[in-house]
Amino acid sequence: MSETRRLIDLLSATDEFFKSKGIESPRRNAEALFAKALNMPRIELYIQHDRPVKDSELEHLRELIRQRSKRVPLQYLLGEVEFFDARIQLKQGLLIPRPETEELVEQVVKILPDNARVLDVGCGTGCISVALAKANSDCTIVSIDIDADAVAQTAHNASLNSVEDRVKTLALDLFDQEFAKKCGGPFDVVISNPPYIREDELPSLEPEVREFENRHALISGPTGFEYYERIAELLPALLPSGIAALEFGMTQAEHLRTLFAPHFSALTIHHDLQGRDRYLIGRK
Repeated sequence: MSETRRLIDLLSATDEFFKSKGIESPRRNAEALFAKALNMPRIELYIQHDRPVKDSELEHLRELIRQRSKRVPLQYLLGEVEFFDARIQLKQGLLIPRPETEELVEQVVKILPDNARVLDVGCGTGCISVALAKANSDCTIVSIDIDADAVAQTAHNASLNSVEDRVKTLALDLFDQEFAKKCGGPFDVVISNPPYIREDELPSLEPEVREFENRHALISGPTGFEYYERIAELLPALLPSGIAALEFGMTQAEHLRTLFAPHFSALTIHHDLQGRDRYLIGRK
């Protein structure tokens, strides 16, 4: 990187450095890290482009740039993301909320029954639970995850977004023999973005995903369908009537249609914004 201290020169040098490291969207990454380190909106990076960067700021910037060049995900370095009008804080090891999951929430908000009791299976950071609670003021949500850190982060994000009174968190294994009883079913809505990546797909994932995100939140098992099969097994107890909404991988639609069709009177597969099969919505 150039030794100049002018903001715009450092920003451009970081852009080129990230390109050389194979970082996707290098300019966007550079802008996000500079905005965080300098505590200013992105537009100010260009309004104040001639501004010199102080030694203390430069030290912070260099550490962020170093970590990103090692493929630490940008979201972990920023510490939070915006997710469907909710502010979601996260820390390394938790599944990073993604735009595709925002679309799942959007689908459910449109059809959420009045005064619905919702079960969020595998809550992670709590992005789904918190976003639903913010979007609908009369729903209550039980957010479960096997990971105690995920449960704690969900509770934190519920409080951060002032919906803690309607989001109950619970550390619980989906494969617990008494899961339906322990989670407090039945519910009106079951929603989940469960692990759906096959074990043999792990080496093909991007380094940011493969090396830093929680494998238990990503990898389902040998087939990629283990969690869906367990959810289907539990549906009679969890959802005597109501709606199930599930996110899934790009090649899984037909298998999941076959798996879940017997459980619903109506079942539809929805596309994401890229036109890919991504969501299953079932109604009982």
